[in-house]
Amino acid sequence: MDEQTLRHQIELADLPAGVHVTQVPGAGVVLRATHGEERGLEIQLTDDAERMYGEGPAVATALTRLKQAAQAGLPARRADGTYERLVFVGD
Repeated sequence: MDEQTLRHQIELADLPAGVHVTQVPGAGVVLRATHGEERGLEIQLTDDAERMYGEGPAVATALTRLKQAAQAGLPARRADGTYERLVFVGD
């Protein structure tokens, strides 16, 4: 997914104030939602998930899950500086 389309999908997700989503390096597509530097969650979309569900729907589902997590309160960043990661795989 190109950067402009991803930015548009992120805007449409209507995340809570102060929550930012970025794409970070990793296998497949990895989206990270953060609130400040101390709270965040990542979702990794595997290539199989993108093929099975389609790139747009898979990203939209990941953004919905990140929004739900942000509304509930993102988990604290781990002591080693990493964030909790959920993996969205194809069946």
